[in-house]
Amino acid sequence: MRLMLFDVDGILVQSGSVKFDYWNAAVKNNFNLEVDKKSIYTHGKTDREILFELIQLAGIKDPEKDKKFPKALNDLGRFFFEAIKNEKIKTIPGVEKFIQLLMKEDAAIGLLTGNTRERAKAKLVNCGLWKYFEIGAFGDATKIRSELVPIALKEARDKLGIGFDRKDVYLVGDTVRDIQCAKEAGVNIVAVATGKETVKQLQQEKPGYLFKDFRDSAKIINSIF
Repeated sequence: MRLMLFDVDGILVQSGSVKFDYWNAAVKNNFNLEVDKKSIYTHGKTDREILFELIQLAGIKDPEKDKKFPKALNDLGRFFFEAIKNEKIKTIPGVEKFIQLLMKEDAAIGLLTGNTRERAKAKLVNCGLWKYFEIGAFGDATKIRSELVPIALKEARDKLGIGFDRKDVYLVGDTVRDIQCAKEAGVNIVAVATGKETVKQLQQEKPGYLFKDFRDSAKIINSIF
């Protein structure tokens, strides 16, 4: 049996342009500082890492040592949920069919995402994909993405009753960071260029599997399995 762990942004949902700056709102609400998410490169990073870097740039040397940091991390989800109430998040073309075909192959489905649990849930409930995911590892847990893999494996043991060998675990991601994460954690990577990084950029990292998109889901599954 295989465990397929999906990233969220760029793999399950299209990155939209939410008008409200929930990052700045979360930091200002807790630290009374102004931050600009555009000032750092965020693709493939966990929300915890992004928040850490933004607050550090605003002048706090070690944000994680501040007791307000967990509250700011939590506020990301709260403010984001409010920001998308009247918006419809779009899914990546073909990904739902891909998930359904995986389930027919008796694969276990989970999340491994840089989003906090609440941000991931808000996005996937909005677009109707949350129902597919029983387990997950989320970006509020750690700044280091590869550390999410053992968290996901523990979730699989606790909730599914299955102890997966890492050779049977596949990350499905759209960034160079996803590929690096899989290699660091000793699991497989299925890179799909449905996000902001190109096939050429992903190819340079030599992923085990690389596809342009999910439009031919059956072909992808045949290649992997």
